[in-house]
Parts: sequence; structure tokens; C-alpha cells
Amino acid sequence: MTVQMNVDVRDTASAGLRALMLRTGSISECLDSIGGSLVTSTQQRFEDEQDPRGNTWKEHSEATRAKRGTGARILFDQGDLAEITHQVQGSKVLVGTNRIYGRIQQLGGEAGRKTARVVIPARPYLGISGDDEREIGAIVTDHLRMAA
Repeated sequence: MTVQMNVDVRDTASAGLRALMLRTGSISECLDSIGGSLVTSTQQRFEDEQDPRGNTWKEHSEATRAKRGTGARILFDQGDLAEITHQVQGSKVLVGTNRIYGRIQQLGGEAGRKTARVVIPARPYLGISGDDEREIGAIVTDHLRMAA
């Protein structure tokens, strides 16, 4: 993944994950479920045009509106940035995109060549919302129930 978010669920579900590890010897299935849930919520942000905190993304620039039209969706030219994936690596879940331009869209910054430099505003799409935190807790609880 070119742009990724490392999901640290220790604050949200550490006790549950430790208990699950003690009961089953593995948390990979649980982490895979968490990753799938985060992919879904991240893809929903592209539909809602909002960051993980619920803030609306900055509008297109005049130049982008002139090029793509006034009704064009933000961060959704061809839809490939919204192709979010996840991977479980040991005790971590990585959520992100392999699109090289994903980083500048997430963080903002300058792009383009010398005569055509533009400033792209940050439009965070990766991150964990309050709803995501609650869902992570529910996923861990479900996996604990199944392991009992």
C-alpha cells in the first residue's frame, strides 16, 4: 500500500484483544474483520465527501470545476482512489490505497510542475471515526463470544 493508516486498536479494544489471544491463540480473524469494517467506512467517506470526524471536504478549486464541471464528486475522478484495501500483518491492520496520489489527497500540499504548481487542500479519507471505534469494540466482543 502506498498510503496507509496503521490501526492501533489498543485504546478501543486492548483488553478484549488480549482475552481473545489468550482464548484462541490468534487475533488475525478479528483483525481481518476490523479491517473489512474500516474499508467499508472509508469507502462511505467518499460517498459522503467527509473526513473521519464528519467534516465536509474542501470544495474543488475553480480550475477543477472548469475542467470537470460543477457537479463533479470530490476525490472521485475515476473512482480508483476509493479502492481501499486492508491487510493484516501480525498484530496490526493496515488500511489504505496503492494510488501514489493518495498521500497528497489525505495530507494536502503542493503538486504539479514549475509553471503549473497548485496547492491541494487536505481531504482526509483515512482515519478512525467515533462510529469506527464503537464498531471495533463490537467486532472484538463478537469474536470473544464466538471463542467462548
